[in-house]
Amino acid sequence: QVASSLVGKFENFTPAVLDDLGQVAVGLSVSDIKTSISGEVLEAAVPALAEIQAWTPEQSRAIINKLLSSGYQIQDGQSLAKLGSLVAGLNSSTARSLPPEVIWEAIKLPEFVQ
Repeated sequence: QVASSLVGKFENFTPAVLDDLGQVAVGLSVSDIKTSISGEVLEAAVPALAEIQAWTPEQSRAIINKLLSSGYQIQDGQSLAKLGSLVAGLNSSTARSLPPEVIWEAIKLPEFVQ
């Protein structure tokens, strides 16, 4: 509740704000993710967001969907690994559509395996 209350005080989310929030960003509601944060801001904040371990499935799915609808492309293992903990938000059809080489490259990366 404290995280939600703190996050609710922000009107303008920027990559820097999301980065500064760190783990407290789990207080973002799915509605905040869908309506208050642009896909470009989310993409710029992926390195920070990918480190957060407490996303709910709904939050990670909303972030991934917003990223993909804003043009984020998973072209190689690096771009998949970059998603970190957010990878749980990939729906099964998107995951199945990834070329096997992308997944193979990602599973060889220590940061993805973690």
